[in-house]
Amino acid sequence: MKHFLPVFLFLLLGHVHSQETIKTIKGTISDGQDPLRDVNITVKDTDRVVSTDASGKYEIDTHEGETLVYSHIGKETLEILVEDVTTFLNVTLRDKIQELDEVVVTKRYHKTQKELYGEYNGNKNLIKTIYGILDISKMPFRAQIIDGDDINLSAVDILTVLRAKIPNVFIPNNTAGRNDIPVFFPRGGSAPVLWEVDGMLMRSAPTFIDIQSIDRMAIIQGLGALVKYGSPAAGGLIVINTKVANFSREPGTNLPYDQAKLRNNFFEKGDAMGSENLAVPMYLQMLHATVDWNEAKESYFQLEKIYGQSPYFYLDARSYFQKEYKDKAMVKMITNNIEANYSNNPIILKALAYQLDEERNYGASLELYKKIFILRPHYQQSYHDLAHAYKHSGKIERAALLYARHQFLLREGLFNKSETFSDILDRDFNNLLVQEGEVLSREKVFFTSDEDDFNGTRLVFEWNDSEAEFELQFVNNDKRYYTFKHTSFDNENHFKDGKQNRFSCQEYLIYDPNGTWQVNVNYLGNKSLTPTYIKATVYYDYGKPYQRHESKVFKLRVKNSNQELFKVQTGDMLTAR
Repeated sequence: MKHFLPVFLFLLLGHVHSQETIKTIKGTISDGQDPLRDVNITVKDTDRVVSTDASGKYEIDTHEGETLVYSHIGKETLEILVEDVTTFLNVTLRDKIQELDEVVVTKRYHKTQKELYGEYNGNKNLIKTIYGILDISKMPFRAQIIDGDDINLSAVDILTVLRAKIPNVFIPNNTAGRNDIPVFFPRGGSAPVLWEVDGMLMRSAPTFIDIQSIDRMAIIQGLGALVKYGSPAAGGLIVINTKVANFSREPGTNLPYDQAKLRNNFFEKGDAMGSENLAVPMYLQMLHATVDWNEAKESYFQLEKIYGQSPYFYLDARSYFQKEYKDKAMVKMITNNIEANYSNNPIILKALAYQLDEERNYGASLELYKKIFILRPHYQQSYHDLAHAYKHSGKIERAALLYARHQFLLREGLFNKSETFSDILDRDFNNLLVQEGEVLSREKVFFTSDEDDFNGTRLVFEWNDSEAEFELQFVNNDKRYYTFKHTSFDNENHFKDGKQNRFSCQEYLIYDPNGTWQVNVNYLGNKSLTPTYIKATVYYDYGKPYQRHESKVFKLRVKNSNQELFKVQTGDMLTAR
């Protein structure tokens, strides 16, 4: 594609950003089950190297832009680029596969997450976590399950339950009225217990929980919890599944599912769980349990005292008041809070910008994308995001010049051409020129473009955390599916391309003019204990004069479970979970 630019474009030229601040990276390395000792972590092309201890933990100093290399005998070597927001990297190393002649290997059968989910209600050894369902009876570390039926309902709070069930558990005295109460296991050292309540992680005891709402609890003491949760769980882990999170209704009725039919909720091939089967954070359960706006507002300020250290609480609360009440005052207050407290965190700012895009509040999202661009001028994704924000805000000339600036930086070698992202940007630029050529001509900004031969439905996916790993599944009208794997092991070249060229975007083109498509996702984590936000933009009648689009935002938190995101039909969005 050729683009002829006005001579004043050079004014836009900036220098690629570099960051020399020393960063300390911490984390835990495992093989998926147990911590790995003596893993070498090397800063690539340097002599700086550290090794993991007996608990799989490590700590290393590095700089943004450098690459960490994880190596261990018998394991596949993994390389990870250090970014501006990188702090924790909890890594799983896979076995190195070697081909052997005339060897028969018998594989032990492991139940899938779908099978475990179907057994959850009848198998009291199972517990739901952000890493999927765990079978405590098969865990190689010290763990126990406490069933909700075995809890004394006269207990004052969760602390009373723990004192009755766990010998020598340490809970500070004088806890009345406090919301920041730490709990310590025997032999847990100085680290407090990490709590997970219906997928929400917290350091302090969830004293707000109604004892009668507990379905079951898993108590994991010692170093066993470090395998997946990393150093935050050094003092042990308590997982609570509530009855609210385990309740779901028969489609189209107000009746609960027949538990005997739970296995039939899953498609045998390519289908996914609906949102009714996914646990939600406790604070959202409490907000949804309120009866009116006044109670919801009061509940929010009480919950803020407990969860106010989490940006995801504010993002979820903002979405709640926007969708449930269209409460502009509350939404603006929470939005301002996020922008003020996380002004230097591009991951959180981008999640907020995604929400604004979904709401078509393009003026506000444009201001956020400008801030993110200033934080990340060396990210190619920043050019895509800001150009789109300019376009949606009606600033067509600025959008075109930003695309042109990116093309200039590519030609000058300040950016590298990406096999994936460069094509996406070219398609976006070309589409802008076709759709808005009259405006650009009127403003005396001249470009030429090639014809784009694609006409159909275009899906563009963007995610706020480049460490996120997931599988996107596209199921057509005939129930045949294609899976795009964004993982460091299954799609190494694409994953490295995104990290090295600083983009987090993928497109999928639907040429079929008829039929319903279903899009599912299997979230695999982001090497930390935080969720990932993904924005899906659907372009209908792409490339035609009457082209239109719609954006949907999804918070990916539940891991290792294939989940339905939305269904789309040519010309119409059907459902978005």
